[in-house]
Amino acid sequence: MARFSSVHARTIRFEPHELGRPWEEVQVHVGDELVSWMQTVDVAHRLHGAELTSLGVVGVHTADAHQKQGHMRFMLEAALRRSEARRLMMSTLYGGVPDLYHRWGYATVMPEITITIATGVAKLAISSHSVRLADEGDWPAMARVYNRATSSVNGSRVRVPDRWPGPRQGTYFGRLKTWSLVVADSRGRVVGYCTCDGESVAHSATQEMGVCEISVADAHADSYRAAASLVSAIADVAVKRRVAGITFHLHPEGTVGRYLANHETTVNVVRPVGQAQMVRISDPHAVLKALDSYVGQQAALLDPSRPERVAVRTEHGVGYLMLGGHGLPQVVRLQTSRLAEIIFGYRSATELRAVHGVRLSRRDAEMLDVLFPQMDSYCCWPDRY
Repeated sequence: MARFSSVHARTIRFEPHELGRPWEEVQVHVGDELVSWMQTVDVAHRLHGAELTSLGVVGVHTADAHQKQGHMRFMLEAALRRSEARRLMMSTLYGGVPDLYHRWGYATVMPEITITIATGVAKLAISSHSVRLADEGDWPAMARVYNRATSSVNGSRVRVPDRWPGPRQGTYFGRLKTWSLVVADSRGRVVGYCTCDGESVAHSATQEMGVCEISVADAHADSYRAAASLVSAIADVAVKRRVAGITFHLHPEGTVGRYLANHETTVNVVRPVGQAQMVRISDPHAVLKALDSYVGQQAALLDPSRPERVAVRTEHGVGYLMLGGHGLPQVVRLQTSRLAEIIFGYRSATELRAVHGVRLSRRDAEMLDVLFPQMDSYCCWPDRY
């Protein structure tokens, strides 16, 4: 246990977590009373071909009687300082409290995407594979299917097959009941899977929202035929439960998403601000260094007169874009929150300049838009710890 003292007999503790390393329970005590707490975990996210390890922050809470006394700020800042000392280059936070975490440089970098299909339409899918309930022995194979499907998806978590703890949650944080299906080919190899919210969770959500549906938190397949078999099996469950629709929470460019695009569906894309999937860049030098290979490839699309390099100056330090051009080095000034939005593709530099008043020259904005074109980064719901 690590413990650091502060004024007013306030202490912060980094305690072992029930899930073990790399999880930790972070607690703030005033005297002997627990007043604020959260959990952290070291996680790796994909970004433009690189894997960046971040401090994942979740479950931030302060007891009602101790609100607005600075405990949450004290706790979060201590955890961030500790992660920076361990050379973690960024922090990810899946926050439900709007307009709060931007104070620490967090920025929303991923849209919320749902694809809804009527049960009757999904039932038309033709199954050509065997589909069964998944068990713990399937977890490594499910992780491998996931890694194949998300290898080029910015924002996706890296799942280590031998260490992935399985689908321990659905679309809600916490150890909530889920059920999973796996699709197997003729040789018995897992070629697709899905994880859905447990019936109790779906029932409570149904009561609150007045919607009768199955919620699919995660779904991937190696082929359209495997995707069709998966959708058919989920539809069978929906028919048995007498629910009218199925909502998939997934990236539309994945195999399952592309399969669903060939059917009558409703796609809803929400682009939150100041909440949902957020990123804080702690070390811009390390982040941009990790993206050297990608930046070099994109830089070839620029004019040969491009700068040799660009120094990106932020409140958390300087990072460099190595462009290899014939022009003189130059400097671009950005807040780390804006840099995060740009490199994850959530907003274009031109949009930030024209709409949000970011002080970038038109030429610099156009250059950054070539280096980091807009795209939808995405992290699957069971990975939003």
